[in-house]
Order: sequence, then C-alpha cells, then structure tokens
Amino acid sequence: MLTRLLLLLSLTGHVFAEEPSDVDCLVVHLKYVHCTWNKHGTPEVNYTFTGWFHGDKVITECPTYLSENNTNTGCNQPYDDPVKRFNTFYTRLEHGGKKIQREHFLKSKVKLNPPSNVTVKNGSDSNLWLSWIQIFPNCVESEVRYRINNRNWGTPSPASTGTQSYCINLPIRNYRYELQVRSRVWSGCGQSDFWSEWSEPVVWGSNNGTVTNQMNNSMSVWSAVLGVVGAFILILLVMMLLHHERIRIIFIPVVPKPPLKLHNTEDWFEFPKGLKESFNYNERPCSVREYCHVPQSDSESSDCSTCSANTDQTDCSVTIPVN
Repeated sequence: MLTRLLLLLSLTGHVFAEEPSDVDCLVVHLKYVHCTWNKHGTPEVNYTFTGWFHGDKVITECPTYLSENNTNTGCNQPYDDPVKRFNTFYTRLEHGGKKIQREHFLKSKVKLNPPSNVTVKNGSDSNLWLSWIQIFPNCVESEVRYRINNRNWGTPSPASTGTQSYCINLPIRNYRYELQVRSRVWSGCGQSDFWSEWSEPVVWGSNNGTVTNQMNNSMSVWSAVLGVVGAFILILLVMMLLHHERIRIIFIPVVPKPPLKLHNTEDWFEFPKGLKESFNYNERPCSVREYCHVPQSDSESSDCSTCSANTDQTDCSVTIPVN
C-alpha cells in the first residue's frame, strides 16, 4: 500500500513538473505579440503554441518560436491591426493531447521600441534642440532626460504627446550635454504600463566632451607625477649639500665669527700680507724752514728771521725756497 502511494505521488509530481507556468504576453512596438512560458524555468517538454485575438477567423500555430536548450520557451506572433490589442487575446499550449488555454488583456501591455534617429543640434535661436522619430506620434508620449558634464541624470521632463522634439534654452557652450528619450502609448490611445527603453545617448558641446575629459585627466596625472619628481629632486639636493663640504661652501659661504675680546679692529678685516705690513711704519719729524728773498738794498734793514719757521731739530732739514 505504501509503495503504491509513493508511486502515485511521484507520478503526480512529474505531471506538476511538466505543467508550465502561466503564459505572459506583451505587445511589442504594435507589431507582434511576444509570449513566454518559462517563468519558473525551462519546461521539460516542447509545447505547441497557438495564439489569436477575439474575432480572428484563421488560427495558426506560432510561426516563430523562442527556445532554450532546444526546448520551446516562447513565441513571437505578428498581427496585422494594432487596434486588435483592445480585444481579448487567447493562448493555447498543447502536448500529448493535453491543452492549456488562457485569456489575456493586452490593452495596457504595450512596449514600444526606443525612439530612432535621435539627433541634437544648436538652433538658430541659440537653443539646443533634440529630435527623434517614433511610431504613431499622435498616440505616443515621450520623456527626455539629460545630464551635464557626466553628472547624474536629471529628472525626466514632463511627458509630452504628439511632439517629437525637445528644447533646452540657452545651453552653456563649454558644457557637455548628454540626452536620452523614451516613449509609451498615452492614455488617449489606451495608455500602456510600460515605457520603452531609453534611446542611445546623444552628446552636444565641449567638443563632445571626450577629448576635453581625457586631456583634463591626463593633465591631472602628469601634475601629480611632476610634483613627486620635484619633491624627490629637492630632497636629493638637500642631502648633497649636507654631505659634501665643497658644495656646501659654494652655496652657503661661511660667515667669520668675531672673537669675544676685540683687541684691534684691524683683525676684523683680511688684508694681503704685504698691504698689512705697509701700514706699520714710523717717520721721524723733520724741521722745515722758509726763506724770503729780498733785494740787496733792503737786506740790511729787513730781518729774515721773521720769514723762517723752525720745528724740532733733526738731521733731516728741508729748505723750501719761497719765490
């Protein structure tokens, strides 16, 4: 009895394991319906998929399967009229005579592709204009976001409907602007819960910013390297001045230190030996006499002694005639 119960549980578990999870479907760019049934892993068997909208007269098997490890996990099924998404969509999985059928409401499950031909340019009004192309512009709303100089992305702009352009007033020319746009079906055409992915970013200003940023980065690196090299050279020069006496004498001349007791101020100065000896001399005083020449007729009456001057008597007398 116990053996039969274990066998029944194992067979039931095997059946449950083969049971796929609920099929998820999404309308992609209003071109086809994308359905998958591998939410909880790859199924163990290959299912045949059939999908159709309410009112379709022809029902066919999936034309394009998606697979993993040679096992069907999804289907892309095109349809001819975008308005059909307002109708109920039916799906059916079949394997070994077993059928699993579901109903889906896809009005709010539309995901558009990112906008194409996204361009940015500076207009004649000195404003920055972003433009793009999206399917059914009258039924699509779009958001734009941008960032400046590689900072964080700003808050997306309010969604605009029926337009495929965006304006930034008076951009700063030496700044780098990076812009992106995304879209979804707006409420007037049955609003979708899914935004498209952001478009590839477009860049404007500061020579697209790439060269400028690289130059700034390289300059900052070189500045750091030059600073380290300069500090190393300065330390090396100081060490050489401290360890080599000759270099220290050349760059830092020694100032003579005066003695504590100054006996003679001449010792402060360094004179050549011959010049210093020439300062040491003694000279004896000499007598100097002056004579006045008078005519012979007056020689007797005049006293020449009044015209003579005597100094200390020495052997070296000098006579200076006076004209």
